[in-house]
Amino acid sequence: MISIYTLLLYIHILSAVLSIGPLFVVLAIVKKMRTASHEEMSPYIQVFQGAITIVKHAGHVLVASGILLMWRGGYPWTTSWVVLTFLVMAGSIVFLARAFKPTIRTFNTPAYNQQKFASLLQRKAWMYIVLLLIMLWLMVAKPVIW
Repeated sequence: MISIYTLLLYIHILSAVLSIGPLFVVLAIVKKMRTASHEEMSPYIQVFQGAITIVKHAGHVLVASGILLMWRGGYPWTTSWVVLTFLVMAGSIVFLARAFKPTIRTFNTPAYNQQKFASLLQRKAWMYIVLLLIMLWLMVAKPVIW
């Protein structure tokens, strides 16, 4: 029989994969956006937004399962890797909320420039990937900093 902790860990790992994996699809989409016609951009933007929605909702499961794992695993909330993970997570939540919408809203406006649009989306996607990889490292390596 599988333990509750093991099930939570599986859910946590799966949600981590779902919170970072679609970002690599987004990078491929952004590459296509650079040379797409104006008519092709709308479907690419819809897929981009769908991928970000998956990332966002997987992040909700990731946080909930992480909190339950902390509780079941008996990790103190003051452990350095836990505190740092939550700090980076808070930053990533703010970043995700502000990273893509302002750029996407420029589509079909006078401010829209296709190359700048694609470059901004690519840069912000990589920035978010780096934030997620920092959190992943903190959760896996569990460094003792204090």
